[in-house]
Amino acid sequence: MSLAGQIDLSRLIDVAAQRLGLNIEYDPAALKSAGSVTLRLEHGVADVELWNLVNRSLAQRGFTTVQHVSGSGYSVIRLSELANLPRAMNGATGQLPAGFTTAVVQARHRSAKQLADSLEKVLSRPAGSAVPLGESDLLMVSDLAPAVDQVLSLLAKIDVPGEPLVVETVPLHSLSAAQISNLVGQLLVKRDALQAARIPGDVIPSPDGQSVLLVAPERSVSHWREQIAQLDRRDQAETVTYSPRYFPAADVAKLVEQTVKTPTPGTDDRWRLVVDDLTGSLVITARPVQHEQIRALLERLDATPAGARRPVRTFVIKNRGVKEIQGILEDLLQAGVLDAVAEQVAPASGESAKTPEVMSLPPPPAKSGTTVSSPTSIPAPTRGDTSSARGSGPSAAGHSSEGGGSDRPLVLTSDEGTNTLIAVGEPRLLAQVESLLKTLDVRQPQVMLEVLMVTLTDGETMDLGVELERLTSAGDARIRLSSLFGLGIRGSGGDRTAGDASGFTGVVLSPGEFSIIVRALQTLNEGRAVSMPKLLVGNNQAANLNSVVQQPYASVNASTTVSTTSFGGTQDAGTTVTIKPQIAEGDHLLLDYSVSLSAFLGSASNPNLPPPKQENSVTSVATIPDGYTVVVGGIDLESRSKTTSQIPLLGDIPILGEAFKSRNKTQNSSKFYVFIRANILRNRNFDDLKYISDRAVAGAKLDDGWPEVKPRIIR
Repeated sequence: MSLAGQIDLSRLIDVAAQRLGLNIEYDPAALKSAGSVTLRLEHGVADVELWNLVNRSLAQRGFTTVQHVSGSGYSVIRLSELANLPRAMNGATGQLPAGFTTAVVQARHRSAKQLADSLEKVLSRPAGSAVPLGESDLLMVSDLAPAVDQVLSLLAKIDVPGEPLVVETVPLHSLSAAQISNLVGQLLVKRDALQAARIPGDVIPSPDGQSVLLVAPERSVSHWREQIAQLDRRDQAETVTYSPRYFPAADVAKLVEQTVKTPTPGTDDRWRLVVDDLTGSLVITARPVQHEQIRALLERLDATPAGARRPVRTFVIKNRGVKEIQGILEDLLQAGVLDAVAEQVAPASGESAKTPEVMSLPPPPAKSGTTVSSPTSIPAPTRGDTSSARGSGPSAAGHSSEGGGSDRPLVLTSDEGTNTLIAVGEPRLLAQVESLLKTLDVRQPQVMLEVLMVTLTDGETMDLGVELERLTSAGDARIRLSSLFGLGIRGSGGDRTAGDASGFTGVVLSPGEFSIIVRALQTLNEGRAVSMPKLLVGNNQAANLNSVVQQPYASVNASTTVSTTSFGGTQDAGTTVTIKPQIAEGDHLLLDYSVSLSAFLGSASNPNLPPPKQENSVTSVATIPDGYTVVVGGIDLESRSKTTSQIPLLGDIPILGEAFKSRNKTQNSSKFYVFIRANILRNRNFDDLKYISDRAVAGAKLDDGWPEVKPRIIR
């Protein structure tokens, strides 16, 4: 069959379907917009050529043919609608291939993702696609049939074995592995920006940090070695110590870091700045160019006029008395610890510093409400000689009569009204004062101390005795035989009776003949006295508590003619507690304590003498844990006595001898213990102290003074 002339696209499809015996579905309205096809065919075409002609004509006008999954026919659709079709429709095969086909190939030497990325540039738009199938090495290519044939031909050329890679360790001499890796990355970025030919290979930092791993094909290994050798070079770094003359080293360090051009952190380890607070200097390791910038900066700072170097600073003291803080700073000035000497510090080149021999601090005119530090002349301390720094006598605390206010490096003034310390001096000296105040002006925690003093007494006394008395006569003689131990008394008729003594008493009387008295008494005594004072005290502060009873006594002055009675004094007895806690590291406390408990033992034997008194005291230094009740001292006293009174010989007779004896047994025990419990109160809002106080107020049934808030109805 020969075709020539102009023919509609739909007519061409009908002719091909009739000749080839195919079922082809299409939208006539859509194909009508595609226009007609002009053919110049002198000879007839074969079936395959006719089918290819139809597909080429459709593709030129944005259409293509796809085969149904069942293989029973074809459909004509737009290329832009292929993405909405199921992938299975694109992959069907039949007698004649559709205009849009799908091929699944297996990657052999490269990954499916790498091949898909390479094929993106040759696939047609917007229909073509190359998609890896999951994690396998299969690649699905979908496109117009001619494009799929071209892709398969290209895959045969690019999916070939690559060059063998060489992994080599390259040692470094100047830079670290991370720095070389970073520089290589920057070099590759620059090459890509300049569109230069990319040399295959990469550099990986080794774990030791002193070498890199070179991964590259064998043909480019030598090139990468040369690149690494060129990058592994840097200027020689120098370490220089700088001593600022007038300004604090920490402030100068910040200015150096902001002014001098320093490398990005992590890219060059040659730059290092250390602030030496002990000597007020800077230790800087840097390149020579950077040292030149630092020297120029310090020379400019040292040339600052004297008036600009003496600012006034005020420090509000929040937790301690300003006079106490001022006294501490003055002691540091006299001891030479606080650098208040107008030193001539060495320049940046490293010359030795010059120090004046004496620093004079005369006081400025005093004003109302302020206290000015005492004028002081301090010998300049020298290396190896600390006696001149501290000193004693006039040489260390003498008054200076020379020098004006501009010659004093540091002047301290305190305002007690606002608890403010005013300092006038050079910035580096003010920085030292500020650093000291951060340590000195710190609120110390408080300690709630509970001292429990317990006195335990146990006593036992037992008396057992028998008295016998026999009256008889022999002629005119009257005979009385008796064993008496003071258990009874003789009555008016001459007979012995028991009286009203305590305990069990048994009496058998035969008046005028005999009397028998038996007495038994056991006394048990158990006593317990507890005293528990509480004290709230600050850290490193001494607390005293005295609860004393004074017993007065008289004094008699006798002479040959007259005697006078006057006040002789008092005898004190009670509880005395003195404790000084120190909070140590780990929340345990070092206690310096003294506890005394005394009491009167009864009335005085004579009005002119004080009553007898017993005193128990404990004094020591101990370390106790926070929040625990621990025993810190105690006294145990125990006494035992056993007394037997008997008639000689008769009292030694077994069993019968008990009638001729009187027994007394006494046993006393006294124990005195001191317990201390310390609770550290650290809460910044005093919540712990409020809680303890609220409990004490509730226990004492006191009014805390706060108004009672009641709900109120608002209409």
